[in-house]
Amino acid sequence: MLDVTHGLHDQPDLSRFALRLGAFTATLAQGADQMAAVQRLRAARFRNRSASGDLDRFDALCHHLMIRCPPDPAAIAVARLRILTAPEDIHTSYSAQFYDLNALAQAGQRLVEVGRVCIDTAYAQDVDVARALLAAMTRITALCGADMLVGCASFAGAAPQRHADALRFLFDRHIGPVALRPGKRAGLDHFCPTDGHRPRLADLRDVPALLRMYLGMGGWVSDHAVCDHDLDTVHVFTALEVRAIPPARLRALLALAQNDAPAPSLKT
Repeated sequence: MLDVTHGLHDQPDLSRFALRLGAFTATLAQGADQMAAVQRLRAARFRNRSASGDLDRFDALCHHLMIRCPPDPAAIAVARLRILTAPEDIHTSYSAQFYDLNALAQAGQRLVEVGRVCIDTAYAQDVDVARALLAAMTRITALCGADMLVGCASFAGAAPQRHADALRFLFDRHIGPVALRPGKRAGLDHFCPTDGHRPRLADLRDVPALLRMYLGMGGWVSDHAVCDHDLDTVHVFTALEVRAIPPARLRALLALAQNDAPAPSLKT
């Protein structure tokens, strides 16, 4: 059984977190059965082999958000969330494996690192599932008093040239502020298009949907991409400062996330 509480400190009590939106509920995984449901979906979406799982050393440090459609106990969308409250948390985060986050660690901000976000293929086109996932992350961010959401936004396939147009667009339009921008880590495969081609607005359609959503709310990215050969992806560090979210959008998200109806009991 995975201990999903080990290593958590200086954090709000989220044990009773529950959010209901229409037919869907959002809760945090508790116990072996629910973590197994999270793992099945992650394995299918990130590893493409459901028997092997997707556990790593960061899972025990994180909360695991599940979206379900009762009474079915299966996870139809998941996200891994870690609250980073101190510089040492940031330096030992998942993202810090790939990016030098020293500037961010010195900024004194409270972060929520978001990762392993995925939706079951059967619900990939259901906007209500995406809304439920976003509402739940908004609620948790508010409960934590976080200043910023951070993480690695991924492009499928660890072949940077396949994603050159989209990355060129990101690095031209959405690079983060120098004071917070991640540096490069030695020994990794970095990529930044330097072919001189001008980015086009049409290249935005090749940016993953989740990253487009972050950008639409004021998010920014690192000035380089990194190849992750374990997950067969190319990713960019991504940050969304809460204060940068347009006020009307933030009010709408918070309103969506204020549903306090308890989730129904689910047998797992």
